[in-house]
Amino acid sequence: MQESRARRAGSRGEKSSTVQLRIGEDCEENGLKPLASALMLLKRVRRSGWLDAGVRQPESVADHSFSLAVLAMVEAEKRGLDCLKAVKMALIHDIPESYTGDLTPRIKKRIPAKLLESVETSVLKQLFAELGPKHAEEVVNVYREYLKDCSPEARLVHMLDKKEMMLEACWLMHSQRVDLRKFAFRRHGFIPRFRSR
Repeated sequence: MQESRARRAGSRGEKSSTVQLRIGEDCEENGLKPLASALMLLKRVRRSGWLDAGVRQPESVADHSFSLAVLAMVEAEKRGLDCLKAVKMALIHDIPESYTGDLTPRIKKRIPAKLLESVETSVLKQLFAELGPKHAEEVVNVYREYLKDCSPEARLVHMLDKKEMMLEACWLMHSQRVDLRKFAFRRHGFIPRFRSR
């Protein structure tokens, strides 16, 4: 898919950045600015893990990010952490999926980590460019901090990301009678433990 977009761009003498081409095409089609376009897409991108498990009408990536952001707000406040940073991480952690689609952990393992990070940060820089380079870079830095899991806020959001997925699995098992035990239960119990250091 990416290669075909790159070939189309190259044949028309356009920039060869497949990320830039895709975002530009989306905006031209619907008349929205890149960030607004990405947000509209995320409301329509379904969570791949649930689709693979046979869930009917699974949540969107945006549904998941919203729930995660609320959990992050509450839990960061309880722990005396930087609430705004935690909420920002939760809100932006899946925005690159407006370009890549929802990538399951199994798929992510097949992609070199540096390549994936490069694509994702490139997407964020372009989407947040309308805020100016300084603010776009701040968004990218918060995202990198999340990826590196190098702060209490990043560790909290990672833990809550798993917790939110487990809560959704329990909800779906009850409402749809589908077997999602592999999502709902982990080796160390139902709720992942948070470590501040």
